[in-house]
Amino acid sequence: MERKHHLRKVRNKTSLKLDYILLGVILLVAALLRLWKLGQVPFMHDEFSALFRLKFDNFHDLIQYGVCENDSHPAGVQVFLYYWTKLVGWNELWVKLPFALMGIGSVYLVYVVGKQWFNRKTGLLAAAFFAVSQLGVLYSQIARPYSAGLFFVLLMTYFWNRILFDLKKPSVGICIGMAVSACLAALAHNFSAAQAGLIFLTGLLFLKKERRKFYWLCGIGAVLLYAPHIPVFYHQTFVNGGIGGWLARPDNDFLIQFLRYSMNYAPLFMFVVGLFIILPFILQKPEKRRRPIRWAAIAWFVIIFALAFVYSLLREPIIQFSTMIFCYPFLILVAFSFYRNNTMTKTQTAVAVLTMLFVGSMSLILQRQHYDLMYHQGYDQIAVRMEKDNENMQDICFATSTLNGNFPEFYQEQTQVKNRRIFNVYDHHHLGDFRQWLNEESTSKLGFGWTDYIDPAWEAQAIAYYPWQIKSDTWFTSKYFTLSKDSVPGAEYVLHPLSNEPITFINTEWGSAQYLCGDSLDSDIDMLGVIANIQALDTIKRCVLVMEVHDVATDSLLLWHGNSDESGTLMPGDNKMAVALRFDPKKNPIHGKNIKIHLWDKEKGTMIVTGFDYYYTKFNSRLTGLYEPL
Repeated sequence: MERKHHLRKVRNKTSLKLDYILLGVILLVAALLRLWKLGQVPFMHDEFSALFRLKFDNFHDLIQYGVCENDSHPAGVQVFLYYWTKLVGWNELWVKLPFALMGIGSVYLVYVVGKQWFNRKTGLLAAAFFAVSQLGVLYSQIARPYSAGLFFVLLMTYFWNRILFDLKKPSVGICIGMAVSACLAALAHNFSAAQAGLIFLTGLLFLKKERRKFYWLCGIGAVLLYAPHIPVFYHQTFVNGGIGGWLARPDNDFLIQFLRYSMNYAPLFMFVVGLFIILPFILQKPEKRRRPIRWAAIAWFVIIFALAFVYSLLREPIIQFSTMIFCYPFLILVAFSFYRNNTMTKTQTAVAVLTMLFVGSMSLILQRQHYDLMYHQGYDQIAVRMEKDNENMQDICFATSTLNGNFPEFYQEQTQVKNRRIFNVYDHHHLGDFRQWLNEESTSKLGFGWTDYIDPAWEAQAIAYYPWQIKSDTWFTSKYFTLSKDSVPGAEYVLHPLSNEPITFINTEWGSAQYLCGDSLDSDIDMLGVIANIQALDTIKRCVLVMEVHDVATDSLLLWHGNSDESGTLMPGDNKMAVALRFDPKKNPIHGKNIKIHLWDKEKGTMIVTGFDYYYTKFNSRLTGLYEPL
């Protein structure tokens, strides 16, 4: 009997040692995936948005203008960045490093919570999954609230478990840990705040009489710590009018696409994950203990998702992949929760964990091309391409179209390029300003970049004046073109004639329409632009180039799109006016549609339209590749 007990003790010790080795491997992989050349990952739009809201001389202005007036997130991460950047500056590595470390810490906490709730196998498999999922890796490399919010939600869950389920009464340190982590989760992101609140409320269902005092003190402590932030939350929600609205409405298959994204859109990785989820049902009767905690974890995911999805449909869109990061680990823990301690041998457990890590990592690196996409983003790469063109080409000027000019300027000012101009929407630069600049520019070549998925008419406008394309590059929500006015070796003429019949406007408001059948174009077109070549005989004001999209089958009007009045001023002489629309080859293809183009001269000036040209681009998956399949 003693010998059997000794052997069992040795086996348990050996098994525990192997589990710690596997955990170390998981954390090593998680660290490599998140820290690999982290300093070479350029700042993205959301990071720049936060960083440029740090330029205040005092804490009051930071909160008032950097958070209350111009942000929809809680103040926690913004306050941290305010003091952190004063210490380390705006160096990409040091700004991002705390968020990457919290991402690694979150992988460890997934293991710890899984072990607390179920067993070490559940913790290992769930941690291995989260270590290699693009959802976890991407948001660990971005200095935004997601990594921080996830870390503190999981840390709160750890302390929550200790208070509710430990055999010993909770210590003061455990209670303080839960209160502080719950408050920090609430200060990181509104969704992590909701997650923390839901976890606390669920705890009331498990609460034993002798733990009530400790539990309520934790809750009260978290609220008191959060209390100074309540005026900020009130201002953002009720004075500013909400916490969202800039996103698109979610599609009905949002959850399916999110699950695919979390598994790197990789069929092999999906198969491996699915196999390890159903394996305990195949090998033996699955573990069924602690059913209440399973249902609680499922509820944490379902409730948060349902609230965000319904709110996005009925009021204003707030749901996106990033906001699911705070509740998703609990669903993953439940998915791997049916293993018993003896479901797999030590060798089988090692094979399962290493397979998960290897297949997931390879899908992230090779299939998703995560690092290529992350290390080459529009703001920095446009500056790189400008510098190369400036060195290799003569008689060239440069322009960038963007939402906020500070973002591309951060990288462009580090180059030696002088003859450049940034047109940004936030400073009320209009397409007409760009057209006038192009009309006056005498250089034979143009380096033009756009970012932030800006109105494609800017691209069409550049092509109108520089129709020979020498080369182009595409990154996430950004593009860059090297263009020429005249034919040069290796260049392609990208304009197509639509009509060369002149149309005269003399005290005329509407011109005759031109038509383009979408079925005559390639099915994978994602942008169509039309250029009107106009000879203005006097100053034309408020002239709009209109593009209508009609359904071929019913001839019903699907979309009416025209330039803004601010872009409608034409100076005497030759002008080229552009309008453009984006199409989604999968959800909203150009096939099956007729395009109607006409001019609307609101003030009935005098001009001659000498012809129309059109320009199109084919879909490039890199434009959306960080979140959609490549």
